[in-house]
Amino acid sequence: MTRPMLESRTPTVASGSERVLREVLGGGADRELLEFAAGAGGDPGLLAELAHGLLEEGLVTNVNGTFQLVERRLPHRVTRFVTRRMGELSTPCRQFLKVAAVLGRSFMLEDASSMLERSSAALLSPLDEAIAAGFVVAAGHRFAFQSDFVWQGIIESIPAPALGALQREAFGRPGDRARPFDHEFWVTGRSTWATEPSSSAAETGPDAGPGAGPDPGTASSRAHELIMSGRATAGIRVAERILASPSVPASIRGDAEASVILGHLVLGHEEAENHAQRILRERGPGRDDVAALMALTALSSARWNAGELALGLSLGRAAVRHGTRADPVWRMHFQLALARKLTDLREFDMAQSLVDDAEAGLRAASEPVWTAAPAAVRSSLFLQAGRMRDAHRQAELATAATGRDAVPVLRPLAYSVLGTVALYRGDLPAAAEHLKRVRDEPGSDRAVLYPAQHAWTALRLTATRDGARAAFALLSEEYGGLATRRSLYIENPGAAAFLVRLALDVDDADLRHDVLRTVDALAEDNPGISVIGLAALQANASANGDSAALERIVTQSPDPYSVALATAELARHHATEIPAEESRPPIYPGMPFAGSTNRDPHHNAAPGARHGHENGAASPFHGGADDCDCPLTDMERQITYLVSVGLTNRQIAKRVHLSAHTVNYHLRKIYRKIGINTRAELARVATLYAERARAAGRTTEDAEKWIFGHAGHAGHAGHAGHAGHAGHAGDAAH
Repeated sequence: MTRPMLESRTPTVASGSERVLREVLGGGADRELLEFAAGAGGDPGLLAELAHGLLEEGLVTNVNGTFQLVERRLPHRVTRFVTRRMGELSTPCRQFLKVAAVLGRSFMLEDASSMLERSSAALLSPLDEAIAAGFVVAAGHRFAFQSDFVWQGIIESIPAPALGALQREAFGRPGDRARPFDHEFWVTGRSTWATEPSSSAAETGPDAGPGAGPDPGTASSRAHELIMSGRATAGIRVAERILASPSVPASIRGDAEASVILGHLVLGHEEAENHAQRILRERGPGRDDVAALMALTALSSARWNAGELALGLSLGRAAVRHGTRADPVWRMHFQLALARKLTDLREFDMAQSLVDDAEAGLRAASEPVWTAAPAAVRSSLFLQAGRMRDAHRQAELATAATGRDAVPVLRPLAYSVLGTVALYRGDLPAAAEHLKRVRDEPGSDRAVLYPAQHAWTALRLTATRDGARAAFALLSEEYGGLATRRSLYIENPGAAAFLVRLALDVDDADLRHDVLRTVDALAEDNPGISVIGLAALQANASANGDSAALERIVTQSPDPYSVALATAELARHHATEIPAEESRPPIYPGMPFAGSTNRDPHHNAAPGARHGHENGAASPFHGGADDCDCPLTDMERQITYLVSVGLTNRQIAKRVHLSAHTVNYHLRKIYRKIGINTRAELARVATLYAERARAAGRTTEDAEKWIFGHAGHAGHAGHAGHAGHAGHAGDAAH
């Protein structure tokens, strides 16, 4: 019987793939599309089906004669092509291929034998058929599918209920290699494929062969270096070629396995979890086994992002605990990943300790490398802690590092932090420039450059600069899945309430429903984590106008941005009547006034920040242009001014549209920040700095603005619109 064959079992050069794509598409393909098409393994038939499918399903767009991906998804046409080819195989061969595909992109024959309950010898016939047909190739001591698209097509051909059952069986099989913790690992049932870059000197040079592991006397391998330089796809391919050689020493093989997992992890591929499951199933989390420890870290991150916080934290701690003697260049991955999770839980001291330990390990090496990595993670930690100046400083260290200290793969995170700090300061051009740098980072995989933090910052910038409608358009067109991404609310608990406010302002019930459904489910799945519970409470309170719940957020939330957002919502709810000429567009606390026509980046900075502090009359209420830690929020400055002119708490509450209880809470915070104890002291401090400002030649109005920002003017302090005015933007993070 003649068996079908895929048209090529050997990948062609990139130019061959490009030629096929050009013929079908009618134009050239950009780098990302070529890398995506490399998943066909050079098979002209698969490439042609891919190109036709991309056109049919609108997954590419023609930009000046060059086609670019709109969505990184395998067209259904490719899946149908693989399924048709499989239909020409014998039934035993098809069964063998489906079971093998569940085991991963590569597999051991004995694993397939165990699942099929047949001896390895009995599988030789279907194996030979699969090899002859071009579906499977030998790769050292393992077998692998001919290409990523072939493997994906086989996975897609299995009905979802059967696929789930097979995956549960695969990851829970009894035997010597099974481990007690296997049952904790949940498999999504969705597969992705690694993308392959076009040829480059970095991959085809002498270091790209099987010996491209750690050199004697050095700690990092070529694959690891490529990933840390932002070229994760290239690093994965180098590591896979190492693993295809049966004669590679164990230490180099472990480094390559860890590199494959790390590469897929930074790219956001589910393949990281698949590799991690296989490695832990085969040998467990052995101490100082970098591949197994990287596997624990990958599973920890996967569970964390899925909203299984307790399990994610447990796996992350296990990786750090078992990795105490691992090389610092690998140990830092376990430590920094856990530090970011602890930061999300507002366990800042423990997170800081892990970051410090990672930095000490890197700097103690005989040849220090990637020493900027802790700074990038530390910048995110300080940002969430409200330490704006420190966050800015650490992010600048991370982006300015060069040579062996630099960590390009983490620059997007650092630039996102810089963009957020600039947004908090009201410097919109700087915020936009930092986000642009994320996109323009040279030599990096585009998939690495779009973390949720970047999308979140870009969304707030757009709301600030262009208003709610523009922000909603960006959310719909560029970041369609952001509102249902659990990881967004884990890292930014105020995001849920922000998106609810956006949904209300643009009157979009679907967005409101998506946000509330996602954050409510996240809170329900993590009942013991207060920051998540408060995030859900605040989102629902914003949606339903629940002032009592918003008061609770103001007094209990550990997240400064959430407090600012709740304060602004309370001001909206308590406002009874505002003259039409003083009405304001929708407000978005934690950023400059969205409806302002003033595009001066220092529109809401104190005059001293713009012109310098003449005569040393620096204000304790505002940071300068280089001081991101503005001590008081906009609302706190309003309250301070009204105290200084003699108003009682009840009178202030009416002016700023808050309850007297909330005003009192803000006053206690003001006292702590400025280092005073009484209302009289606060009035004296405000008057003192007003007098100094007047002595410096400023008008009374300028002096008030200098101290209190644009909200400090007595004639304006009470209006609800100012609760969202730009001054309280960056200050929302204290």
